[in-house]
Amino acid sequence: MSRTFEIDLDHSEGALLRVLGTVERRGFELLELSADKPDAETYSVRLRVDSERDPDVLCRQLQRLVDVRAVRLLAEPIEEPLPRFQATWL
Repeated sequence: MSRTFEIDLDHSEGALLRVLGTVERRGFELLELSADKPDAETYSVRLRVDSERDPDVLCRQLQRLVDVRAVRLLAEPIEEPLPRFQATWL
């Protein structure tokens, strides 16, 4: 099951590498990564990972890293079922 994390971390040498290493060592597969730099001192990183493991475990591990300011596990979007029947009028 894929899950999405938002991580705020300090702009310091090796911070992003430590986050990615923790994700990999905890048995999560990285599916998507996007990063933004809102100011000179911080990064805002969004990770989408896949694993059958409990995402709260990864959340706690990431919070323990030195340069991490905050970790948020985003709620998964509710997938609406595809319509069974769709009519198109010309």
